[in-house]
Amino acid sequence: MEARIIRRSLVTIAVGLAMGSAGVAHATNGYFAHGYGTKAKGMGGVGMAISQDSYAPGINPAGIAGMETRIDGSLAYFRPERSVTFNDMGDMTIDSGSEDFFIPSIGYVQQIDENRSWGIALLGNGGLNTDYPAFQNPGCAQQPQPNAGTGVFCGGSAGVDLEQLAIIPTYAQKFADGRVSVGFSPIISYQRFSAKGIAAFEGMSAEAGQGTVSDNGTDTTWGYGAQIGFQAELAEGARVGASYRSKIRNGDFDDYSGLFADGGSFDVPSTYGLGFSVDVSPSVTLSADYQRINYTDVAAISNPGDSGPLGAPNGAGFGWQDIDIFKFGAQYEAGNDWTWRVGYNRGENPIPSSEVEFNILAPAVMEDHFTFGFTKGFGNQHELNFAAMYAPRQSVRGPIQGGQAEATIEMRQYELEIGYAYRF
Repeated sequence: MEARIIRRSLVTIAVGLAMGSAGVAHATNGYFAHGYGTKAKGMGGVGMAISQDSYAPGINPAGIAGMETRIDGSLAYFRPERSVTFNDMGDMTIDSGSEDFFIPSIGYVQQIDENRSWGIALLGNGGLNTDYPAFQNPGCAQQPQPNAGTGVFCGGSAGVDLEQLAIIPTYAQKFADGRVSVGFSPIISYQRFSAKGIAAFEGMSAEAGQGTVSDNGTDTTWGYGAQIGFQAELAEGARVGASYRSKIRNGDFDDYSGLFADGGSFDVPSTYGLGFSVDVSPSVTLSADYQRINYTDVAAISNPGDSGPLGAPNGAGFGWQDIDIFKFGAQYEAGNDWTWRVGYNRGENPIPSSEVEFNILAPAVMEDHFTFGFTKGFGNQHELNFAAMYAPRQSVRGPIQGGQAEATIEMRQYELEIGYAYRF
């Protein structure tokens, strides 16, 4: 009875915290996080074939099949350092503000029996944020706009804020004497978006003059999708896993219908992946994942800037390309309830040089991610988890102002995450 009361209370608190803290600012693999869950993040984000906590459905829903009843909570400190350099203005560099973000994650698994479990995870799916100051800009001093002559787009302080939360209920079950696991997750998506200081794009919009491009506060949408995955034991200590997540169909951002293609449509792209994990000794595990993110599913993300007016059917977007991601991780169980992890995540930059101008707002150009982490157990019920990530500076240079000038967008990232788990 006491355990049931504790579980019910913890789940209620977890859902409340997650719904009250939806904001995220991930922009690592495009605008997706490099991994989900503190343990996975310490191993470069791997998780297709190896699942160790209730965050597993963020990567592969099959991973909770038969998992022990547990609750995981974590808080990440994420610091993306973003800037734009105007190369034709004496290499004048403008840094984006709002560099410090705190991102919570919550997961819960209830074991039904040794082969079946259900659970729910609330995770930041992705996000973008920029906040450029209203500096004196000689390149646009004569523009007839509010705050003319200041900011990267001549409209004062400028930037966007895209936040996404994925709510992932999951059921998973083992088959074939426990050697094969299958999991399914319906996904509920919640998004928030705002933009400011980009009225300069009003003239490029199909809704020019209607005020649906910039400075309309925060708009929100809900959406839905699904994910399926499997894991299988190939031999003792050797595992394979794969997962597919559908495109998540969200409602339109009506307040920004003149900015995003198809009248404010902004869905979440589909992803799929494959992974392997092998125990090379009783204490050492090596894992590798491949992931594909299909940004071309979403016109507002993938359409080139010359596709047509902003907001129009199949209109202009950010010009992002689909990307392939390779993740590698190692785990060492050192004894005395200590486990150590390292990892490397190599993603592709989705932004071609031809699309730099619009992506001053979303400079998600990261490629390399180096990770480290550990777990310290305390008895049979408690775990303290930690992960760190560093992504070195990456940049893209390209034309702006119709080819009359050039700019370079840059980003560097740091992340620290600490988590606690309770096993019932």
